[in-house]
Amino acid sequence: MALSVFREAPLPDGKPGPVSLRRVLAAFFASCAVVLFFQALQTPVGWYVFIPGAVCVLSSLLLLFFTTWSDVAAIVTAAKGGQ
Repeated sequence: MALSVFREAPLPDGKPGPVSLRRVLAAFFASCAVVLFFQALQTPVGWYVFIPGAVCVLSSLLLLFFTTWSDVAAIVTAAKGGQ
């Protein structure tokens, strides 16, 4: 049984919704970011060691804020200058 935080909205018949891979991946990237930031703090070579953690944070936020992949595709298309 998966936690309800990882599930989509309940189905019309009252059953719990399916497990959302998007939410599971957001939680995974958030936990990876914590580990990567702690490792970066122990590495005294420069600021660029924080880039992997920052990529994980951005990935997690992207997955949490955009509800469907079509939303993500529309944002990427708009950023490239398409309609």
